[in-house]
Amino acid sequence: MTASSRDLRLIQDRVRRNGNVASRRTLLGARIEPAGIDAALRSGALERLRRGMYALAEADIDQRRAVMAGGRVGCVSALRRVGVWGGLDTALHIHVPPSASRLHLDEIAALGRSPETRRTDKTFWAEPGRPRVHWQRANAVTARTARSWADDWLADPMSALRQAVLCLDDEHAIAAIDSALRKKVVHAHNLESLFRSVPRRLQRLRVELDPAADSGPESIVRVRMRRAGFVVEPQVGIPGSSDLDLLINGVVGLDIDSRAWHTGEDQISWDYGKTLQSFAFGRPTLRILPHHIFDMWPSTLAAISRAVADMEDLHRLRRMNRNRSTG
Repeated sequence: MTASSRDLRLIQDRVRRNGNVASRRTLLGARIEPAGIDAALRSGALERLRRGMYALAEADIDQRRAVMAGGRVGCVSALRRVGVWGGLDTALHIHVPPSASRLHLDEIAALGRSPETRRTDKTFWAEPGRPRVHWQRANAVTARTARSWADDWLADPMSALRQAVLCLDDEHAIAAIDSALRKKVVHAHNLESLFRSVPRRLQRLRVELDPAADSGPESIVRVRMRRAGFVVEPQVGIPGSSDLDLLINGVVGLDIDSRAWHTGEDQISWDYGKTLQSFAFGRPTLRILPHHIFDMWPSTLAAISRAVADMEDLHRLRRMNRNRSTG
């Protein structure tokens, strides 16, 4: 291997460890000579996205769009990259500094996820269209939790989560914080800083958090059911099976499925077995999908309410019969 090819390999390795995108400042800080960067560009080992910003061929479309526009992947788009719930918005969200100008938004509007690539929990790239831009100011809270390797192209978790709380509606914001806590992307001691940094009207969301939730839809259903007056317990055990996602008023179980995690013969068989096991222990269980939550909630709520009311009536009748038999 020649010295020049070895140098190119080292540069590519440094950019790869930076998440496939790196700034000139980052590379110079890693003791890569300017001549080496120029050689990597000439050879095609690196691609210039904009002045002072470079990428490998492996860089994905969201990274490229954010950097080409003059910002970083941020808000809900950044949260999804670390497995945190980001709501239903399919636009790219980017963070830019308050002094940013001449953003190249129109140039990237036509770019986005290929129609052949179905959007999933793992392929979360944004749809084409103008990105949503968030002007960000640096502060001490975000600096303490910044992941320096991705500073060139990705907002740190606390900055992304704070912006998401401002950007999302209440129930999705709660779900995002639940998810960030569950995934240990942020920790309980970060909450004080987070809620100090958002408007007073959002302070009330804190009492509705519950990191026991196993998914964003589960958090949202929990919030909706509690706001409707039901008692909701998350992650309730069933002997011999996995936990119920939610237990409503202590009498009806609720499991929230998704195509990402509830497909395949083994998983489907487990889910059916879990439902039977729940019935065997006196807790009938309903199974719903995300579209029952986001597209047809009134009828879904009516079905859950009816099941709960029927089970509560049954429990009352049984108590009355037991009282008569012992009276």
